[in-house]
This record gives sequence, structure tokens and C-alpha cells, in this order.
Amino acid sequence: MENSATDSKPPTNSAASTASTSLESLQLSFGNLRMNNGKIEINSDKPSSSSSSSSSSSSLPLNGSSKGVPPSPESSNSESIPSSNLPSFNGTNLINNGVGNYHQPYNFSETLNGGGYGLGQPYNPYFLPPTPWKHPLLNQHQVSYFSDFPNENPFLPIPSPTGENPNGFSQGDEGIINLALMEESSKQLQALILMKDPKIIKRIFEGVIDNLFQLMTSQFGRYLFQKLVELNDEILLQRIMEKLDRNIIYYASIDRYGSYSIKKLIKVLQKSPLVNQIVKTLADKFWELMINPTGQYVILECLEFLDSQKNDKLYLEAMDKCLKLATHERGCGALNQFISRSRGPRSDELLRKICEQVVFLSLHPFGNFVVQGVLGLQNPAIIEKISLSLRGYYVKLSMQKGGSHLVEKCLKSSGLVHVISEFLQSNQLIQVAKDRYGNYVLQAALRETKRFSNALHGSLVMKLRSYHNLQDLNHGYARNILALMALPV
Repeated sequence: MENSATDSKPPTNSAASTASTSLESLQLSFGNLRMNNGKIEINSDKPSSSSSSSSSSSSLPLNGSSKGVPPSPESSNSESIPSSNLPSFNGTNLINNGVGNYHQPYNFSETLNGGGYGLGQPYNPYFLPPTPWKHPLLNQHQVSYFSDFPNENPFLPIPSPTGENPNGFSQGDEGIINLALMEESSKQLQALILMKDPKIIKRIFEGVIDNLFQLMTSQFGRYLFQKLVELNDEILLQRIMEKLDRNIIYYASIDRYGSYSIKKLIKVLQKSPLVNQIVKTLADKFWELMINPTGQYVILECLEFLDSQKNDKLYLEAMDKCLKLATHERGCGALNQFISRSRGPRSDELLRKICEQVVFLSLHPFGNFVVQGVLGLQNPAIIEKISLSLRGYYVKLSMQKGGSHLVEKCLKSSGLVHVISEFLQSNQLIQVAKDRYGNYVLQAALRETKRFSNALHGSLVMKLRSYHNLQDLNHGYARNILALMALPV
């Protein structure tokens, strides 16, 4: 196309100045635009020499701020271009001035005329979007709902003037939950939340609030949920808790990913009365959660971050079900973890409850692990109570797989005197020495007495020497006993 405007202006020595002046009166078509290094260049329709082409082309930045008349959509042609000519954008350009141009960081095809995440015409760099183009997360027709909120929280639901949508949001928000469940788009939504823009946060929140369980139990959606919770907004948290009934809390707690969401809620709500709703649900499902390999850690999170008063219901359930848990294959380990994290007067009550049944638990293949855990607390009063209660059972326990470990724990505590006292009065010490488990107990007894009291060590050695069939210790498991006694073979 010939540049007719150049005839009416005196020529200058600068070709770029001529082109810039000529753009002021040009009505350009879409066919004259092409992308070059992130700018839109204007080219002549007709081929020209290198000298004329330099004077008939210019560059417009992507925001269209250079001089000249922007093309109208009616004059656009729909020629497609190779994808290699498309400009690339990173995830930081999601929003420009709140509602500016939106560029997908991943390969969604987008219909610019309608906005959103459509699968219509492919992205055409020849097309300059008009100024009022909508951002997919910000509905321009309802921009009044995203005005500044000087006197109220932006997360409060705002009724629609028409009454059709009680939240005042378009149906396009349904797509936000789908984005939240995908890895890349979830990261982009998290980045938007970190911008701390109330308008954006409100739009994202409204897009996921009706699908909280799906969000909380999603591999990637849980991160978005945690980012929303970390905002620590009272109204936002209250609306979340209104959506979480006891079934959602329970099933999320036993879910691999959902448990992280519940633990995050507990941590953020530790100073809020809203956490009582979570604790009540966990207490009602205490048994089911404690024997679940995932759910038990949600209860332990309460002990970690909440005070004894808020955890009172959990302590009451633990005392009620401690024997049942202690004799369960999974429950015994969970109860040990619970005991080690418990604090306050309820903790003492729970320990006393276990001490009352210490003989039964010590002889049980799973219960003895709980008694070992209690001994590991190094509470002198509790150790003394357990040691006294087990007198008369140490020899029997020494020849059991689990019980032998329990007796060794007693030997390494202040209960050593009670164990040695029973060994010195027993006539089954040789059987203990020859037993596959008992020999380890006697080895521990010889080592600990030598370290603790030479008198007790000497008494134990003399007791073993008093047996006529001492040579039997030269075989099998008992050989290690002879080495510790320093006896000639």
C-alpha cells in the first residue's frame, strides 16, 4: 500500500520519523500487522525496496500505546500463522492492572473475542484485543462486586441485584475448581493468592467453596486450599467451617492428601473457637482415626498445637478406649504416640489408667509395647508403680518375645532393684539363661548391675554359680552369659 500521507508532509532525513508521522493518519488492516520480538510491526501490503520498507514500517508495543489508529475487528483477516511466531509469556503476566490481558502459561487455545478458557478460534497475534476485554477471573459486567471494601470483608457473600446468583458471580467461576485440581494451573492460582488482591482472592474462593472436599483431597488442589487458609481471614475461615460437616472432616482426615488440609486448618485455627468443631468430630471418630495409619496423625496434630482444654474430648476418649487401643496391632503404636504428646492433668489420668492394667498389658503381645512407651517417659513415680506391679512376673516376661524387651526397659530404669530381687529369689535362672529371649535379659542384668552396684552384680553372679549344671551354659544361647560372668570354660 502506498503511503499517501507522505506527500502532504515535507520529507525529512529520518525514515523512522516519517513512518511515525504517517501512522497518525493511517487506517490499518489486520493484514499489516506481524509479531517481531514481542512487538507488532506494521508492513506495507505491496512489496517494496529495502529503502522504502524501512520508511513504511514501524513498531507498536503490545499495549497499543504507540501513535496510530488501532485496527478495528471488522477489518481483520483470519489468516493463521505458524505457532513458532507466537510470543511466549510466563506465569507472572496473569493480570495486568487487575483486569488486563491474560495469557495462558500452558497450551490452552483461547477465544479472545469471548475470553475465558474456550476451545474456539486459535490465538491470533494479528488481533489487538479491545480495551474492555474481560479477564477470565474478573467479570467486567460485575465489576461493582470487586470495588474496594473499606468497611467490610471481601469474602462476605454479596447478593445479586437480580436475585439469580446469590453470590453475585458468573457461572464461569465453575471452571476455577477444575483449574485448582491441575498441577500447573493450581500453581498459577496460588501465585494469584500471594498477590493479596481481595478481588482476585474472592473470585478464586467463590470458585472453590462449593467443592471443598474435592479441593482438600486433591493432590494439587490441597495446596490451593492451604494457601487460602493461610490468609487467616476470619470470615473466610468461618465460611469454610460452615461447609465442613462431620463426614467431610472425617473422610478428609483419613485421606492421604486430605489429612494435610485438616492439619493445616488445625494449625491456623489453634487460637480460634472454630477449631472446636474439628476436635468434636475427631473425638466422635476417635477409635476409627487412631487405628487408621493416616487419621491418627490428625489427632496427634491436635495434641501438638492445641491446649489441654481444647483437647479435653480427645483425652476422655483416649482414657475410655486405652485398653482396646493398647491391644490392637495398629492402635498400640498410635496410643504410644498419643501418650508421648499428652500434657496436663488429663495426661496423668491416662497414665494411671494404664498402670492399673499393667500386668495384663505386659503379658499381651501388643500391650507390652504401650507399657514400654510409658517407661520411656522417665517418670519416676510411674516407673516405681509399674515395677512394683510386675513383681512376680519378671521371670515369665523374660522368656517372652515382647516381655523380654519390657524387662530390659525396667533394668535400665529405677526398677532395676525389683527385677534383680526377683531373679535372686527364683530357681529358674538357668532356664532364663538358656532361653532364646531370656539370655538377652540376663546379659542386660549383668551389665547394668556392674554399672549400678557391684554388690548386686556379685550377688547375681554367685546365684548363677550355685547351680550344679553350670556346664550346660557352655552351649546354645547361654554361652554369652558365661563370658560376662568371667568363668573358665
